[in-house]
Amino acid sequence: MLWPRGGWRRSSRYFAHRVARLPGTPYSIASGFAIGAAISFTPFIGFHFVLSALLSMLTRSNLVASLLGTIVGNPWTFPFIWLWLYTCGNWILGVDRAADTVHFNMAVLWDFVVMGLSYIGGGLIFGHWDTADQAQLGQLWGSIVDIIWPMMVGCVPTSLVVWMLFYFPVRRAVVIYRHNRILRRMKTSERHGLGPMLESAKKKIGSATASATKKQDETQ
Repeated sequence: MLWPRGGWRRSSRYFAHRVARLPGTPYSIASGFAIGAAISFTPFIGFHFVLSALLSMLTRSNLVASLLGTIVGNPWTFPFIWLWLYTCGNWILGVDRAADTVHFNMAVLWDFVVMGLSYIGGGLIFGHWDTADQAQLGQLWGSIVDIIWPMMVGCVPTSLVVWMLFYFPVRRAVVIYRHNRILRRMKTSERHGLGPMLESAKKKIGSATASATKKQDETQ
C-alpha cells in the first residue's frame, strides 16, 4: 500500500527523528538533505541518487541525508514538480504557451521515465539490452524532447530556491533536537546518578555522626 500504516503525521515525525539523529554537523546534515530535495526538482529521473551523492561529496555534506532528501520527489509530487518546471522554463525562455504547438503530456513523460529505468536496470543488472525497448524509447524521446529543454531551464532557479527552503529549517531543527537531547541526558544523569550519590553521602554522614555521638556518650 502507498499509504503509511501509522499515518502521515507519525511517519513524518519518525522520518524527521531519523534525520536529526544522523552523525555529522548540523551543516552537513541540513546541506545534504537540502541537496537531495533540490535534486528532486530536476527532470533527471533515475539519476537523483547519483547526482545527490556527487554534490554531497563535493560540498562535504552528509551522504545519507542527501539520499533521504530525494524522498521529496515521489509519485505524489513528481507530476506537480514536472508541471512547474515546464511552466517556469517556458516563462524564463519567453515562450508564449498559447501560441506554442508543444503541449505538456504527463502520460508520455511518465511512460518514458518508467521504460527508461526498466531498460537501464535490465541492462546493468542482467546484461540484456532490448532493442525493441530501445526503439520505443526513441519514439517516446521524440515526443518529449521539446518539453525537456524548458524543464532543464526551469530546474536551475527552482533547485536553488528549494535548497534554501530546506537548508535553514532542517539546520535549525537539528540544532534544537540535539540541544533538547543534551538537556534530557543531563536530567536523566541527575535523576539516576547524582540523586543516589547524594542519598548515599547523607547515609554515610548520618552513620558517621551517630557513631561519633555513641562513642562520645560511652567516653562520658
